[in-house]
Amino acid sequence: MRINAFPATIALLFGLGLGAAPQAAAEVPSMNGIYHYADEDGAVGTWTITTTCNPRCVANVTTSPGHGFEAHLENGRFVTTRVVPDGLECPRVFMNELWLGGGTHAVVATQWWDPVTLTGEVHFSHNSPPCTLDDQHDRFTLTRIG
Repeated sequence: MRINAFPATIALLFGLGLGAAPQAAAEVPSMNGIYHYADEDGAVGTWTITTTCNPRCVANVTTSPGHGFEAHLENGRFVTTRVVPDGLECPRVFMNELWLGGGTHAVVATQWWDPVTLTGEVHFSHNSPPCTLDDQHDRFTLTRIG
């Protein structure tokens, strides 16, 4: 008895390919809720986060009444770049009988966090205010509280 291997080979090659389940897309954990924000320098706050995924995932974050931002999911992390209008406070300096400097100045914050580990980083930059940003990088954690 002679077996024709060609149909068996075709069936194996194409049958296995058709029968295999497609690889599932990574599930993005829902971040809908209230979170305690704490950075490594001791700054704390409350974030209220609402996520939507249609078709791209976006986290809408409220940091205080009237303040917030959007972060888009990129490579498994939520990412945003935003201007913080009063992010840098410069001290006043007394020089030659005059007070110089002082006031608040805008900084650009580029921020990301992982929705699984709830840890992230923020990098700050500015456009030459009268004082400098000593700490241009922070790490932070989010803890779900509601």
